Amino acid sequence: MTCTRRHFLSAMSALPFASALSLPRRSRRRLPMILIWLDGGASHLELFDGKPEAPGEVRGDSRWIRGAIDGTWLGDGLPRLAGRLSRCALIRSLTHGEGNHDRASAFVLTGRRPSPVLRYPSLGAALASLAEPGTLPSFVALPSVPEHAGAGFLPRHCGPFVVSASAPGAFVAPDLVPAPGQAAVDELTDLLDRLDGAPRSPAEAARDRFVAQARAMGADPAVRSLFDTAAEPAAEHERFGRHPLGRACQLATRLCEGGVDTVLVRHTGWDHHRQIRHAMTYGFPGPMTQLDSAISALLDRQQQRGTELLLCVASEFGRTPRLNPDGGRDHWPRAGFALLAGTGIRAGVVHGSTDARGEEPATDACSPGDLFATLLAARGIAPDTVLHTDTGRPIRLLPEDASPIGAVLA
Repeated sequence: MTCTRRHFLSAMSALPFASALSLPRRSRRRLPMILIWLDGGASHLELFDGKPEAPGEVRGDSRWIRGAIDGTWLGDGLPRLAGRLSRCALIRSLTHGEGNHDRASAFVLTGRRPSPVLRYPSLGAALASLAEPGTLPSFVALPSVPEHAGAGFLPRHCGPFVVSASAPGAFVAPDLVPAPGQAAVDELTDLLDRLDGAPRSPAEAARDRFVAQARAMGADPAVRSLFDTAAEPAAEHERFGRHPLGRACQLATRLCEGGVDTVLVRHTGWDHHRQIRHAMTYGFPGPMTQLDSAISALLDRQQQRGTELLLCVASEFGRTPRLNPDGGRDHWPRAGFALLAGTGIRAGVVHGSTDARGEEPATDACSPGDLFATLLAARGIAPDTVLHTDTGRPIRLLPEDASPIGAVLA
């Protein structure tokens, strides 16, 4: 079989290192953001919307402590975060009607209800499509990517650069160090590109930018070191916690400080249909303890360093107010939460409330689209910003009924 220029370039573009990178495009205000995604549907009742006065079938054996904002009750596994809640904005009235993991995740991650005909981009991908070109990827995910956190209808390079966990708590950027003989491969590729002498098509020009960014990342020791937390002081490792979520948030903070726009931290294991109290507290450490140390450390580091950074903690939905026969809670999209903090966010406020049983919003209900619009507003981006599909079809970044939650914006 003859190896044509087309076959060679197609094979080169399929390399995993090249396909993982994202390439920013247009100018906008830069405000780095960390999204901590509690994958599985974290219970609003056990975490941020405690109901100590609710009936026993709602409370179960859950326990809560007072937060540093009047009228708030947090799970007793979040003592450090409870003391720092006055630096945050807590949304307790997030609601939608999607009780399936797949559809609910799509709604919260993209700000749009899932469509059978169009796959929408996640927030990180949308922002990557608006960002300036640079050596660093605009959008990073670690240690993996939720199904609906990708590029959607946008070009693939707007999707996240994945930094995977090669061992518990250890994160590795794949193929970041150039392989032996890489320079010769690059030289041959450039030579083949020049053979036809024809003007570059838009697709070829996009590939060229993509490959150039990959080469630049591998060739820059400073970029490579940014992905390595080994240089951090031991005290920082202890502060974030020597566990998967703590290490992930420590790396995410480091990346945002170094120039990455959006980092999505995926923390799995929040789908608690059985013995929810045990599931959220048991472990070395348990999920709640990991969340407590990771977010608290992130808030402290931002405050001490004066870093401009936006933080959002969210999940696809909450959990049923009534415990099931197995002592767990099932899917419940009618009530959920989001915790926001950092630049552009008004500290010490609570938006919305649920009823006495935590079943549904009692005041100020808001949608995933409203949450998405709020994060955009904090970054100075209008929700009516227009993106384009690969066929040139214009699509509003958010639907017209989505609007920022002004109460939580600074």
